[in-house]
Amino acid sequence: MNRVRGYLVTLAILLIVVAIVGSGSWGEKESPYAVTVEKLAEDSKEAKAGIANEGPNGTYEAEQAELRAYPADEVPAEVTLNSINTFQSLKKKGKAVGQWQPIGPDQAKYPAVLDVFLFDGAEYTASGRVTAMAIAPSCANPKCRLYIGAAGGGVWVTDKALDGNATWSFIGGSLPSNAVGSLLLDPNDASGNTVYLGTGEPNASGDSEAGVGIFKTTDGGSTWTLVPGSDIFYQRSIGQMAFDNAGKLLVPIASGVRGISSVTSGASSSGATGHPLPTRGLYRQTGSTFTLIWPSPAPVRGSTRVEVDPTHAGIIYVNAFQQGIWRSTNNGTTFTQIFTPQDPTVAGSAIDRSEFDVTTLVSGATRMYVGEGQGGGVGHHSNFWRSDNADTAATFTQMAAAQTDNYCTAQCWYDNYVMTPSGAPDVVYLGGSFVYPELHGRSNGRTVLLSTDGGATFSDLTQDADPSHAEGMHPDQHALVTVPGEPLHFIAGSDGGVIRSDGQYADISAKCDTRGLSAANNIFCKSLLSSVPNQLTTMNKGLNTLQFQSLSVSAQNPKLLQGGTQDNGTFQYNGSREVWPQIIYGDGGLSGFNAANDALRLNTFTGQANDVNFRNGDPTAWVIATGPIVSSPEASYFYPSVIADPNPAAAGSIFQGSFSVWRSQDWGGDQTYLEANCPEFTTSAAAPNCGDFVRIGPAGATDLTSASYGATRAGGAVAWLARAPQNTGTLWAATGAGRVFISDNANAAASSVVWTRLDQTAANSPTRAISAIYVDPANANHAWVSYNGYNINNPTQPGHVFEVTRTGTSATWVDRTYDLVDLPVTAVVRDDVTGDLYAGTDFGVMRLASGTTTWTTTEGMPAAEVAGLTIVPNSRVLYAATHGLGAWAMDLGKIK
Repeated sequence: MNRVRGYLVTLAILLIVVAIVGSGSWGEKESPYAVTVEKLAEDSKEAKAGIANEGPNGTYEAEQAELRAYPADEVPAEVTLNSINTFQSLKKKGKAVGQWQPIGPDQAKYPAVLDVFLFDGAEYTASGRVTAMAIAPSCANPKCRLYIGAAGGGVWVTDKALDGNATWSFIGGSLPSNAVGSLLLDPNDASGNTVYLGTGEPNASGDSEAGVGIFKTTDGGSTWTLVPGSDIFYQRSIGQMAFDNAGKLLVPIASGVRGISSVTSGASSSGATGHPLPTRGLYRQTGSTFTLIWPSPAPVRGSTRVEVDPTHAGIIYVNAFQQGIWRSTNNGTTFTQIFTPQDPTVAGSAIDRSEFDVTTLVSGATRMYVGEGQGGGVGHHSNFWRSDNADTAATFTQMAAAQTDNYCTAQCWYDNYVMTPSGAPDVVYLGGSFVYPELHGRSNGRTVLLSTDGGATFSDLTQDADPSHAEGMHPDQHALVTVPGEPLHFIAGSDGGVIRSDGQYADISAKCDTRGLSAANNIFCKSLLSSVPNQLTTMNKGLNTLQFQSLSVSAQNPKLLQGGTQDNGTFQYNGSREVWPQIIYGDGGLSGFNAANDALRLNTFTGQANDVNFRNGDPTAWVIATGPIVSSPEASYFYPSVIADPNPAAAGSIFQGSFSVWRSQDWGGDQTYLEANCPEFTTSAAAPNCGDFVRIGPAGATDLTSASYGATRAGGAVAWLARAPQNTGTLWAATGAGRVFISDNANAAASSVVWTRLDQTAANSPTRAISAIYVDPANANHAWVSYNGYNINNPTQPGHVFEVTRTGTSATWVDRTYDLVDLPVTAVVRDDVTGDLYAGTDFGVMRLASGTTTWTTTEGMPAAEVAGLTIVPNSRVLYAATHGLGAWAMDLGKIK
């Protein structure tokens, strides 16, 4: 959920050095939530990681770009187009096999015990990240049409947006990409059936997937057609579009990534230079041609929003990352910067992204509201500005400095919006992150703020006034619409899905008197809580858009799963798609079960922060177990590889990949001690006595990324771990730079463990990020390895799927890529019953039948990034974790 992070991530080739910076609290510890709120802000959940989840160039996006491009610095655009063409040709060439079935969740439910941090003990039903929204101009009870776009989950629609039982329909099934950046209704169609969809998410995050162009529907989403000429944006992300005064599309373009795997071992940025990618900036459509009319300025190029002046013909406004807001007064012939990003409290500060909206005053002048913020670090500030003459002199005044300060915390590049409803120039909404240190203190989190006096004062909309259920908003806001003609009746979209207000407001400022605040903070609190939504209602039932990273399965029950999700924690599947209960909060990565007893669980937040659970996943019973790793000088990828030993004889062993491989042999430590001293809710992830993980390998040579194991392919972090189930010794390990190791005694005394590096012995072993390893259960020295990245960056070592056989200190690499050509693979598993291979890609799952040389597509799943595959051969089931369309299962027994 929370993105409150203060991280400095420095990349030297692939070496990640991390500094964790905590944030202070505004509270005076009077709230019963003080301890847990402090943890949410500083070191609980995903904030334990030490590596940023989303970020502009220089943080996580840079990490991903280097990983996918390694050993080069960038990825040429043409290879990504080739990979898309490869997938399409394989769909046409061979008959698709199998039949994927969605397994949910239809309802992803946070239990009250975990919701207490945000919603006063109310349950919350979540969905995945909402990136765009559009509401029909005819919206009114009982029929109100609302379209939403999800980060990787496509387009959904409901005609009951104002109903307590809103039902959703997925209308993105025919699209070649379900990464959504923007939705735009055609104002000439009062029915709301004509919609333009910009694919590719422009939010600068490490999982903001690139798109394939612009699509249009005239029948409410039943059919979609590519807008001619827009396929030039196939490797870019499209921001919020607009129509110019002649009805031509204006399209802002930003960067996106491809290749999300379970362990973030190599997504590629589309921000490369020197290759024929369309320049980021603003384009205009003329017939079937899109022409660049404004290139966004360096150093950080890209735009997320364009607006046409509502009153003055020929005036266009557009923003740019770190470059403020620009205006054209001659219909796009020339542009001039009118708002320079600024933090008045920090001289020379670099600003992330200035978001804005425009409206018309009674005088006829144009008012512009701007929200912007400095990018991370101690003492950064977010700010809010207003100009009442944006069409002419464009002079800006800072407004409500105290109430809006820090509203988008350290990530205004990611969750930041400004929205003023048409016809209500004094009403403005400001959406941001979530100020965790203030929760139940001097505010309710300030994730969405509302002003009805032109930005002079704001109220905090994060939590409603209803004492019966006290609903609240999920952190990380991305989109908001209001009901036509009702400027105070809003629907908001965030990392946790969609939530609706009832359009009524109440004063709950009396709550501030119970929080033990200082006099100044009490006044501040009362100003914010003087007008809050009377009632907020989540609208996420049936909206299956969770962004799964991976799925783990119980050895005792093939229908018992755990799945980690972006910003929504880890959920449990019990065999029914209807409800998946959340078992722990945060950013969920890999998870696992004890091979001998599935009551013992492990989960991953981000980075090195993992918890264990001895009580069947009881949400209240998670304990910190990786304190020795988090407090060490090492770091890891954002989602590191973590596995439970699959052999029941060594079922207590857990392995985690940082720079070294770390191991616990008793499920993280003594249960009695951990439960008494290291509960998740109140313990620092860096508490060194919480957990007994140790590095394994020779003294001074545990770091598998270091020069101890040679000069080639150095750096990075451990990207994948795989254990052979038939013994307690064999362990495979791989790094993001392409090193592959094997150990024959992984459960021996820590300093006695020996690593043998295998990639040096085969000239055709690719120098690229490894996304997965699957070990043959009949031969621990035999495995299948998948590679992310593109052949073009190491043309003498092409390939994405290899069969690897180890003999002594060497190994042979047999390329099984065949007609996948240069289609990067994000996951690989093998059906041990038939010998078939399955590979995850940016577009779906491929199958290589045993003994054949032709890959075929699989049937039933819309276009989706497949981050992870989990197979249970003896139970004849294959699971897929998609990054935006939930979890899927395939019955392998039905494949002919």
